[in-house]
Amino acid sequence: MLKRSLNRYLLPFAGLLAAVAAAILLVTPMAGAQENSAANELFNYPDTVLNGIVSAQFSKPMEECRKLCEARSGCQGFDHSQKDECRLFASVGAGRVSVGSTAATRSLLSNYTDPTNPPLAARLAKLKETDTDGHELFALSTEAFKRGDRSVGLQAINLAMQRGNQDAKLEMARWYDPRTFAPDRVDAIDSNKAARSYFELALEGNAQANTLLSSLCLDASDTGSNHANAYENFLRTTYCEGSISP
Repeated sequence: MLKRSLNRYLLPFAGLLAAVAAAILLVTPMAGAQENSAANELFNYPDTVLNGIVSAQFSKPMEECRKLCEARSGCQGFDHSQKDECRLFASVGAGRVSVGSTAATRSLLSNYTDPTNPPLAARLAKLKETDTDGHELFALSTEAFKRGDRSVGLQAINLAMQRGNQDAKLEMARWYDPRTFAPDRVDAIDSNKAARSYFELALEGNAQANTLLSSLCLDASDTGSNHANAYENFLRTTYCEGSISP
C-alpha cells in the first residue's frame, strides 16, 4: 500500500525531471554553438559549391543557411544554390566553381581561389609584398584592431609608417598623446613620442600634425591641464620652441 502511494507521487515527479533534463540537452548545445560561432569566422567563396560530407539539406534563403551553419559547432561549411537549396557540411574536402552558388567554410579551401575575406595574417603577408606606399596596410591595421587582432594591427601600422604613410604615423602619434591615449593600442602614454611624430610630420608639411603639435605644447604649458602628470618628462624645449610655419 505504501509502495503504491509513493509511486503515485514519485512517478509524476520523475517525469518532470526527465522533461527538464531533455530541455537542458536541447538548449545547452545551441548555447555552446553560438559561443563557438563568435570565435570561428566563415570564409566566403562566391560562385562555389563544396565537396564533402553533407550533414543536412533543405530549402532556405542564403542568410538563413549561413546562420544555421554558424550556430552549429559541427558545421564545417555550407553551400547555397540559386534555387535556395542549402547544404550543411560535417566535413569539407574541396570546392569547385559553380556560377551563382555561394559557399562558406570554417577553414580555408586548399588549392582553390582565395576567399573574399581572407584571414588578416594572410592579407598582411600579401600586402608586405605589394603595398609600397602603406595605404592598404594602414587600412588593414584599422580593421585588425576593430576585430581584436592587436598583433596584426601593430605589424600593419608599423610597416605602413616605414613605407612613409603619413596617416599611419599621425594615427600612432595620437595613441601616445595623453589627450587621445589608446590603451588598447599602446602600453603607455608617451608625450615625447607623440610630439616627435607631430614635429617630423609638420616639417614634411602636414598641416594637421602642425596643429596637433601646437595644441600639445599649449596643453603641456598649462599647469591646470587634466594631463599635467603626463608631461613631467616632456621635452618642451625640443618640440615647442619657435615656429615650424614659414
